[in-house]
Amino acid sequence: MSSWAPTKYKTRNWPSYNTALKQRGSLSIWFDPEMGWTPPPTGKRGRQQQFSDAAIQTCLTLKVLFGMPLRQTTGFVESLLRLVGLNWAVPDFSTLCRRQKTLNVILPFRGGTGPLNLLIDSTGIKSEGEGEWNARKHGGSKRRIWRKIHIGIDEETMEVRAVEITTSNVGDAPMLPELLEQIPPNQA
Repeated sequence: MSSWAPTKYKTRNWPSYNTALKQRGSLSIWFDPEMGWTPPPTGKRGRQQQFSDAAIQTCLTLKVLFGMPLRQTTGFVESLLRLVGLNWAVPDFSTLCRRQKTLNVILPFRGGTGPLNLLIDSTGIKSEGEGEWNARKHGGSKRRIWRKIHIGIDEETMEVRAVEITTSNVGDAPMLPELLEQIPPNQA
């Protein structure tokens, strides 16, 4: 009885194989000129926002994607817009820092075939705060900062549909209404 051997493939067309390998490393970033980079007027008194939520979310997505600090992100986005030929102003790092705290992120989803079955769970994360630094530096028991992330996941597609961050003493049951509010009624 012979043992099974995996199929071996021989590369016969080296030029196309090399082109395919080079294509794996290519990077394409597309900016829609019709994108609302500046927000429409709100009609409220006071200074209007200079950049739309889409512009802030684009910059922060590139920041997370490439693991850059905020100042490097602004330079990166400036150079991308210059390469594309768009004469748009780029938010500075302090604007990005301030707006990321209040930005409502819309989570994209694929959608399932039937009704939405939402799985709710939470996990604790330890954030590095002043108390943590003091405990490391001076020893002893200082205040430790723990946060809890409550996540709502679609059972069928396993996509994250809702996220809420609270203090460590909040359970899953009280957070259910806030998690359900994040899902539009036509998607439930």
